[in-house]
Amino acid sequence: MKPVAIIGAGITGLTAAFSLKRKGIPVTVYEAGARAGGVIQSVRRDGFLAESGPNTILETTPEISRLIRDLNLESRRLYSNSDAESRYVVRNKHPVAMPSSQLGIFTSKLLSAGAKFALLREPFVPPRRDGAEESVAEFVTRRLNREFLDRLVDALVAGIYAGDPHKLSVLHALPRLAQLETKYGSLIKGQIRGARERGKSGQVAKDRAPKFSFDEGLQVLPDTLASQLDIKFNTPVTRLVKNGDGWRATTATGDADHSAVVYCGTAYRLAELSITVGAPVDVSLFSTIRYAPVASVVLGFRREDVTHSCQGFGMLIPKIEGFKILGTIFSSALFPNRAPAGHVLLSSYVGG
Repeated sequence: MKPVAIIGAGITGLTAAFSLKRKGIPVTVYEAGARAGGVIQSVRRDGFLAESGPNTILETTPEISRLIRDLNLESRRLYSNSDAESRYVVRNKHPVAMPSSQLGIFTSKLLSAGAKFALLREPFVPPRRDGAEESVAEFVTRRLNREFLDRLVDALVAGIYAGDPHKLSVLHALPRLAQLETKYGSLIKGQIRGARERGKSGQVAKDRAPKFSFDEGLQVLPDTLASQLDIKFNTPVTRLVKNGDGWRATTATGDADHSAVVYCGTAYRLAELSITVGAPVDVSLFSTIRYAPVASVVLGFRREDVTHSCQGFGMLIPKIEGFKILGTIFSSALFPNRAPAGHVLLSSYVGG
């Protein structure tokens, strides 16, 4: 049986390859770079452990736990500290704790009385049924108000996508919001009823899902996956040709035949790939998909030099506050051994 070709050894390509291999299907992974893991990379230096990409994995589905068990990584998994759940949003240049419950938002200092009233009337706002595509900004201001957009949703979108809510489709960027309106007619009604349905399916909402990493950072996961796979590093695929019941992949080292191809790289790299299925396939449109440039800036400080407690997950900063960073994760509060004794580690994100 000809192997399946997986293009890209990021976390998507690695997990796809691992799943196929466990089903007895041969797999070859092609990676253009010299290492596996994509943006996931953990760096240990001077007693600090920095993540250049994501800091945590959300355990939103039993499939994630199953993967960790299949890789025998349960003993190395670290759940975030239970006392590090507080999240902050900056308002008037100071971090303000987000409410821990839905009712808590009415006593929070994050929003004005007008925004709280908008939340109360949200269940009575008629849903949009004309099928028109809305931006995140249009959706939020229609169902709530502009303050919700500027103070909360802008910070949320920046934290997830480093994006502009006026340029992101709510249907694709925050599909759950759109689905709540479509299915329940209201965000608040959907939040209540949807929680019951998720409980029956075994899935957990992202804001309540357990967060975890590993003893030496998230890179433990791609490294473990890669150790069990046949990966050809520094081997970009330049051409794919459909031939009969399979595909021929061309690299700098030659051609190889495969039963199928799974592309797990970036959109702009896909646009550079020559694909022929009888005739050349035009994939140039993928080059127009924008990737927001973001840098992770990880800094260590002596505990006495930081006035904030840093006991929590981190803080988000809406654009209206005028800072040059999107937000900061309190890395050393989340997991042990992220900073030397008497120090804190803060991971901030710049760009967007």
